[in-house]
Amino acid sequence: MDEANKSYGEIEEILDDVEQRFKQIKKFDLLPHPPYDHHFLTYDRNFKNLVSGSTFHQRIENEWLSLENKLPSSILVRSYEKRIDLMRAVIVGPPDTPYAHGLFFFDILFPRNYPNCPPRIHYHSYDLDLNSYLDPKGKVSLSLLEYGNSVTNWYCGVQDKWNLQKSDILQVLTAIQTSVLSANLLNPGGGEGLRESNNLEWLKYKKALTLTCKGMLYMLREPPLNLQDFVEGYFRTRAHYILLNFRKQMDGSDVMLKLFLELYRAFEQNGTYCKHHLSGVLQGAHLPEEEKTNKKGFVKNVATILNDFLS
Repeated sequence: MDEANKSYGEIEEILDDVEQRFKQIKKFDLLPHPPYDHHFLTYDRNFKNLVSGSTFHQRIENEWLSLENKLPSSILVRSYEKRIDLMRAVIVGPPDTPYAHGLFFFDILFPRNYPNCPPRIHYHSYDLDLNSYLDPKGKVSLSLLEYGNSVTNWYCGVQDKWNLQKSDILQVLTAIQTSVLSANLLNPGGGEGLRESNNLEWLKYKKALTLTCKGMLYMLREPPLNLQDFVEGYFRTRAHYILLNFRKQMDGSDVMLKLFLELYRAFEQNGTYCKHHLSGVLQGAHLPEEEKTNKKGFVKNVATILNDFLS
């Protein structure tokens, strides 16, 4: 029996066209045109750079080759034949962080004097203040995106800056995943360990976790263009893991319960059978042991919220 069936009671779901399309998605792909919602679409580009054979064009082609061969499975990139100065990327949140299973979208611009200066990155925040390195207005704080004087990398405690000979977009995307989406919140025990040991750290973890999950709801309603099939298929296949992980972090608050129910409903609407996850919540299975003593009253509260939510 595989691990998924062990975890989810041997529930089998039909592999439909959504999942078929998802399985065929490439980590790196070259599309004809960028989408109209790309943040840098109206950037005043240098047309000489876009001509085949130019130094800029050759450098970008080398970047494409590197991405095609070296991208990890947790990062997707889309480039554009008619706008080689633009890219769009999605990064999957790393495990053992509050960002686990989340999707994070970035628009990329290679400026006229690239690679003499680093690429410009815009984060699709959905107006969520996720952490201090991902601004709600879209700015990404990362030393690799700076040039000139050496800039301290706040996350790793080392000095790192853009190097026109050695740095590339793959390095930038990897750094965002390993540094920005892990910043000061890694914990071997996950959120449960933080919840039990350090209230301040748990509040930080809880904020990042809940905002990551709210982002899932927003992107299911309005996914970035060129990546709609990926978003739909990804959450179709990861819904169970996300709900199980969220249940482990629930602290009995109405806020987290309501967010769990919103995730449940969104994933059901996206085509994943999730009703079996409700039974664990109704039984208080996600609660710390000391809070289960008042489970009767808690379950009554859950039932009230559940009825209000689904009515």
